[in-house]
Amino acid sequence: MHPAPQRPVLLAILAAALFLAACSGGSLDIAPEPVFTNAPGTAATQGSTYTYQIQTEPSTGVTLTLANAPSGATLSGNTITWTPTAAQSRVPNQFVVTATTTGGTAAQSWSVTPAGTINGSWIDTYWTPSGPMPWPLDWTKVASGPAALVRQSDGSFQSFQGSGNSDGTFSIPNVPGGYYWLLIGNSMDWTSASNFDFGADFAGQLPPTTASSGSNMTLNINLSGLDPLQTGDEVMFLEESAPGFSFVSPAGSPAGATTFSTGGIFGATFDFAQSAPAFLAEYEPEAIGALSAIGLGPSATLPDLTLIDGFNSFNVTLAPSVPKSFDLSVKGSAWSALFANVAPTPPTLAGANFALETIPFFTATDKTPQAGVNLPLLAGLQISSQPSFTSVAPSCTRSGPFHADLLGEGPITMDEDFGTVNFEDPFPSNWQRVFTLCEVATVPIPFPGSTTPVPFQLVDTLSAAIPTSQLAPAVSQVQNPTLNGSSVFLPNTVAATGASLNWAVPNGTVPIGYKINIFAARTITLGQQTVSTYLPYLSVYTAKNSFVLPPLQSGSTLVFVITTILDGAANFETKPNRSALPTASASVISAPITIQ
Repeated sequence: MHPAPQRPVLLAILAAALFLAACSGGSLDIAPEPVFTNAPGTAATQGSTYTYQIQTEPSTGVTLTLANAPSGATLSGNTITWTPTAAQSRVPNQFVVTATTTGGTAAQSWSVTPAGTINGSWIDTYWTPSGPMPWPLDWTKVASGPAALVRQSDGSFQSFQGSGNSDGTFSIPNVPGGYYWLLIGNSMDWTSASNFDFGADFAGQLPPTTASSGSNMTLNINLSGLDPLQTGDEVMFLEESAPGFSFVSPAGSPAGATTFSTGGIFGATFDFAQSAPAFLAEYEPEAIGALSAIGLGPSATLPDLTLIDGFNSFNVTLAPSVPKSFDLSVKGSAWSALFANVAPTPPTLAGANFALETIPFFTATDKTPQAGVNLPLLAGLQISSQPSFTSVAPSCTRSGPFHADLLGEGPITMDEDFGTVNFEDPFPSNWQRVFTLCEVATVPIPFPGSTTPVPFQLVDTLSAAIPTSQLAPAVSQVQNPTLNGSSVFLPNTVAATGASLNWAVPNGTVPIGYKINIFAARTITLGQQTVSTYLPYLSVYTAKNSFVLPPLQSGSTLVFVITTILDGAANFETKPNRSALPTASASVISAPITIQ
């Protein structure tokens, strides 16, 4: 057995081997670790080829590998090639490339967000007696097409103009990734979506394709089968193209009468080229605990009424239906609490309103129309002069300059159970029913140059199916709203561009988004009278609670109504107008804001 060689001997042998290999050009050469010597580009455009030629040191003896890349990207030699698709545009796409030598490995990573095309559509759906019918907006007949406003690094906005087609579709090319303002008509949505649905659902016939003749129409209606007429009764003729003709209230016929005849001449607001369903009904005063209401009594449906330009006469017998019922309980304390810290001055609780309606022809269970024909089954008494085929509770649908005739009951400030509500409902069971409750408060908002403020109403709402439990607010108002860091409840002056609106998310249920209705101070002439008021200026939608507003009009005075929105279907980033029950809202209002 030989003794093991000593360490100095081994080191000498290894050194000699390395020397001989170096002198003979042997294969033990070790290259340095690679280094990337250039940076990849990050600009790309949908449908255009993106390339990146990789450079390293050393430049030879390097193996390049595309370790991570979006679908369709390839590496040939030292060149990466990629053509972004629509799905890959306007979103980040990650790249990782590795370089390997005998001395080690290095990696280079980057992200590319290609500019891309925003695709969308505005195709409304009308729920008619024949079923749902599409109604696309013909963009070729619209004065201004869709546009995207993208905020630049200097705070300004760059506009990207789009175009639309007759089938309702539209596109806006070359829009950078990230959030932008989508401008459609007088509405703007803060969104990052590349695909957008601006359509809505409506109940009723498709819009008329022929204009009215401009002449007058005469109606002669003979009714029988009424409950004995009494003070407060209303006999209504409800037809979609001429909603809400009220014929007696109550002096048009003797008290106790069960028949009624009426006639009248009406301006030609009808499309005489098509027939449509019509409804005749007697509405009668109802007591719901301490609440006063008006409810549906005997009624009749005319499923295929044809009105002609000229004289129209028909005889109709009304009939009652089997009563239905539910219990009406309202958590008034929670509703009145919504009006704390919502305005420049404490609002005055002004009233409550409620309505139970059926929506003719509307059979979807996952949708609710934004507008269209509604048949009132029950409504607050003081809006009985307003029943119509389009809404019986208008004060439950908007916050804005105040209309005193839209209030129903006084405010409900206490938790109350009003007891059993009986109502008639003769209509098909698959039509949608909607119960709406709202509380209304008023706020005086100063008008520039005037000592007389403009009264605004703030409306907090809940719309859902027929109640089965106590009605409480489903969503609350935004908290601590600020404009450029200052409370919106204080008068302020801001620049036309770059105004930042922020607030804390409401307590409780998280909303699907927010609608900001902006009103501008205007002095208008109505007949012989000059009126100072605030008129609608712009509506913006967002799912965020912090953003920079689009450019505003210099020299204007604006008021912002910020409304929290809860909805069973709407998505303010992709489909703001598609709705489903339940829906709810709660609003705050700003002081006047001066735009420099």
